[in-house]
Amino acid sequence: MYDLNLSVPNITSVKYSTDNRFLLLKNYLYELNEALSHALDVKSQNELSALEEKIETTRKSQQENVTILNGASRERFNQLKEKILSTAEDIEKDYNSRIEQSKTEILQSVTGDFVGKSEFGEYSAQTETKIQQNFSDIKLVSENTETVSQDLEGYKKSAKAELTLQAEAISTQIENLYVTKEDSQSLENRVNAQITASADNITEQFSESVTKVSDDLSTLGGEVSELVSSLDVYIRRGELEEGVYGIEIGRSDSNVKARFTNDKLSFYQGVAEVAYISGSALYITNAEIIDYLKIGNSNDGYFLFDTTRNGLEVRWIDGD
Repeated sequence: MYDLNLSVPNITSVKYSTDNRFLLLKNYLYELNEALSHALDVKSQNELSALEEKIETTRKSQQENVTILNGASRERFNQLKEKILSTAEDIEKDYNSRIEQSKTEILQSVTGDFVGKSEFGEYSAQTETKIQQNFSDIKLVSENTETVSQDLEGYKKSAKAELTLQAEAISTQIENLYVTKEDSQSLENRVNAQITASADNITEQFSESVTKVSDDLSTLGGEVSELVSSLDVYIRRGELEEGVYGIEIGRSDSNVKARFTNDKLSFYQGVAEVAYISGSALYITNAEIIDYLKIGNSNDGYFLFDTTRNGLEVRWIDGD
């Protein structure tokens, strides 16, 4: 577990000289760089894996055919990676870190490159972390990309985490991209999660898209793109619209959404409120009863409206 302290040291204090202020800022950026380097290789990958599993569970209930991206393709990627690294005859490594400072902002970047080649193909990994700080916001971006390539197949895994701190909002975004390519077709799986917190509300958004691209020489241009699956889910908490506070849940593949406020639970179809529960009553525009309707209770007795072969049947049932 790594804790990232983004609080800038108090370099405006009069007890520090100009040289000491620069030294404090330099030490702060160095410590932050070390923590980010570790977090990129360990923590970010664990969080991205957990997020991918969560989104995968939701998506499986809608379209089972998308699971091919997490089966043989991923296993093949790991097998090729292990073979290349274990037999690599040519390995290249590069690491670079720099700090740029101007009157308006401070920019720190750390990059790393790794390339391994063998008879099984080529494996490369690139990492980059940037911290940009100015008078209005602080932005932290960490990226990690892995690729395995052979003559007839190739794989690419990309992970990106972004944290933006502003006076009016805090935004966190994590994106995971997995691309497979074999012979004449490719599959792309993109998972994205974003949380934005402001003074008015907190919005959580989850999205996933799967795209299949295949080469077809009989078509103009030789490429056909087919969208296999797309899913966007959001949860918003706080001020939903002017004067309305609560929780709202919705999805891109449906125009139905639900709202929880302090006095009722509402269901919307588009912008129209079609049903809501308030107090002990249910209000709905249209109702369709599949089996039967019961009015009353078992203690005092109740009317039972039931459907039979002869039509609607109404019976009174005495209570206990």
